[in-house]
Amino acid sequence: MRNVRGIVALDSNSFTVTPKYQLYGYQRQVLSDILKALSTSERRAIAHLPTGAGKTRLACHAACNLLNDADRSESLVIWLASTEELCEQAADELVTAWTHLGLRETPMHRHWGDHSLNLRNIQSGFLVTGLAKLRSAASSDPPVLANLAAVATAVVFDEAHQAIAATYRYITEQLCSTRPALLGLTATPGRKAEPTVEDHELAAMFCRKKVTIDPHGHSSPIAFLVANRYLADARFVPISFESPEQIREPPPGVDYATPDLRRLGRQDSRVTKICQLATKAATRHRRTIVFCPSVESAVRSAGIVGSAGLSTHVITSDTPKDHRRGAIAAFRGSSPEPMVLFNYGVLTAGFDAPQTRCVIIARPTTSLVLCRYQHPVGSREAHRQREIPDNPRAHQSREVRRSQHPSPTSTGNLRFDLETKLLTVLLAYEVGVPSRVDSHDAVIQSQEHM
Repeated sequence: MRNVRGIVALDSNSFTVTPKYQLYGYQRQVLSDILKALSTSERRAIAHLPTGAGKTRLACHAACNLLNDADRSESLVIWLASTEELCEQAADELVTAWTHLGLRETPMHRHWGDHSLNLRNIQSGFLVTGLAKLRSAASSDPPVLANLAAVATAVVFDEAHQAIAATYRYITEQLCSTRPALLGLTATPGRKAEPTVEDHELAAMFCRKKVTIDPHGHSSPIAFLVANRYLADARFVPISFESPEQIREPPPGVDYATPDLRRLGRQDSRVTKICQLATKAATRHRRTIVFCPSVESAVRSAGIVGSAGLSTHVITSDTPKDHRRGAIAAFRGSSPEPMVLFNYGVLTAGFDAPQTRCVIIARPTTSLVLCRYQHPVGSREAHRQREIPDNPRAHQSREVRRSQHPSPTSTGNLRFDLETKLLTVLLAYEVGVPSRVDSHDAVIQSQEHM
C-alpha cells in the first residue's frame, strides 16, 4: 500500500521509494544525451522534443544538475524566454525542481514584466529573464551582459528557434562569451517545412548537436510517444465551411498578412461558426482553447459565447497583465466548470495546459512553428505527476481517422497534418496516465475554400 511518502511495501523487508521529480524512461535518455553533449568541448546542444513531451521538466533537471556540479558561490544559470507566460512557467518549474534536486539553498531571480532587478548584483542561483527586458537592460547598461557572463554556469534558451534573430543572438553570444553550457529547447528547430538559411544558422549556433527522443523503431518520436500513450492520439473529421472572403495566398516562406487575418476576423459567418463549435465543445469538455485570426474576432467570440452563460476568457496582446495571469491560472486550474479561452497572438508557443481537451485553430497559417504549437496543445501530458510509469498500462485501442486533405498548395510551406487553408477544430483526449484516461470525442476539422 502506498503511503503519503511515496513508499510501496513489496514484502516485510523490501519497499519501493517513489521520487518526487522523476522522469519517464525516454526523458532519462534525453537528459543523459543532453548532459553528454554539454560536457564536450563545444558545450552547446539543442533539445528537440515534440510539444507536450516535457522539455521544461527536462531542462530543469539539466539546469539543476549543472548548478549542483558548479558548487561555488558565483555560479548562475540564466534562463531566457520571450514571453511572460514562458518566464513564469520556467520559474515555477525551476523552484519545484530545485526543491527536490538541489544540494544547497540558492536564490531565484525574476526579471520579466513587472519584475525588475539590478542585474549587476546577481552572482548565483537561477535568473529567469524575458529577452526583451534583458535587451533593454543591456541597452541602458552595456557592461551588464559581460557581468552576467562572468558568473554564468549555463544558459538555457527556451523556444530556441528564435535564437538566431539578430538581437537575441547578440544577447546569447554575449552571455556565452565565457563558454558556459548553452542548451536550446524547441519543438520545431526548423522555422519552415523546407530547410532555410536560418535553419542552417540555427544548427551552426548550437554546433549541430541536436538531442532528441530515440523512437525505438517507430517512424518518429511523436509516433513513439503516441504508441506508448505518452501523448494523445487525435481523430480528425472534416466540417465544411465556405468562406465569403477571398484572401491572397502568401509567397513561400511568408505567413498570412495581419490585414488579411483581420479581414477574416471580421467575417460574421466565421465568428458564428467559431462560437457554435466552441459552445458545442464546452458542453462535452472542461477546457477549450480557441486560436482566433484577430483581436476583434477573439473579443467578439468570447462575448457571444459568454453571453450564453459559459465561462470564457480572452487573451490578446492588449489584455492587462493581471487579467492575463488570472485567466491563465483559471484555465489551468482544477475547477470542474467548463471554460473556453479565446486567444490571439499570445499563447502560440510553449503554453502548458494539460487539462485542455479541445483546441480550435480558427486561423490559417503557413508557419510550421505556430501550427505545431497550436495543434498539440490539447495532447500534452501532465508531466508533473508523481507516479510516472516507464510503460503505461495498455488500455482499449481507439480508432483514429485522418481527414482527407486537399493536395498541398503551391506555397508548399506546410506539409504535415494541416493544409494551409484549413479552419481546424481539434477535440483531443489525454491518454498518458491510464488512471486519468477519459473518453473524449473526435477531432473536428473544417475545410475552407478561400
